[in-house]
Amino acid sequence: MQKTVVAAALGECVHVAGIMNFLRLAESAGWKTIFLGPAVPIEKVLETVKRENADLVGVSYRLTPETGERLLGEFAEAASELQERGVRFAFGGTPPVAERARAIGFFERTFDGSEPVEEILSYLKGDQAAGQSEASFPQSTIERIQWKSPYPILRHHFGLPTMEDTIKGIEKIAEAKALDIISLGIDQDAQENFYHPERQDPRRKGAGGVPVRSEEDYRALYEASRRGNYPLLRTYSGTDDFIKLAEMYVRTINIAWCAIPLF
Repeated sequence: MQKTVVAAALGECVHVAGIMNFLRLAESAGWKTIFLGPAVPIEKVLETVKRENADLVGVSYRLTPETGERLLGEFAEAASELQERGVRFAFGGTPPVAERARAIGFFERTFDGSEPVEEILSYLKGDQAAGQSEASFPQSTIERIQWKSPYPILRHHFGLPTMEDTIKGIEKIAEAKALDIISLGIDQDAQENFYHPERQDPRRKGAGGVPVRSEEDYRALYEASRRGNYPLLRTYSGTDDFIKLAEMYVRTINIAWCAIPLF
């Protein structure tokens, strides 16, 4: 059965871009959406919730934090009976108002505009602890695509001339929840001579990417990604020892996919 979400900008607030975006995401997640518009009185919101037998209520306020705190306190008091009956409540607003909303302790989720799309979709799809653990984020390419639908997964190439800087960079990317997949840019010797140290040239270490020289190095890069939105990793297939490298990539970085050179 399709669930219903009722949403409105409360009080004298006429800013609706954020709440409209929330409702678009709700529609993509299968919800029936009812938008009451800007500057909606508390009584009208609650009347609509009762009439429509809503499952979720989303309210927004983007003006003065002090005024918003008083208004949200009044709203929480008026809506407490509905909450006791199982209706869920979420709030969205500017960071200062969102902070006040969290302090009230009434809203199931509070959004301040910094959340990535996938975190909001996870909430709307029923993941109450969105973004809190690796289990919240699929760890295979196909599952990630299906989970993030209708939005695309995002990938970017990343690799710096040292392991230390690359590890720090991956940590920042993961914590920012900026990408779904990080393509590791490894240096030339890692591509050509990973299993042939006698052919490696120390003078070109870090040329073109991160100088990965052991399975432990790959595991360290993977461990750096185990935070934030837990992005998948992938890397070049190499120019020699294809099968051996592929097996190692699966063991160390759970490689998202491989790209094999044809010529």
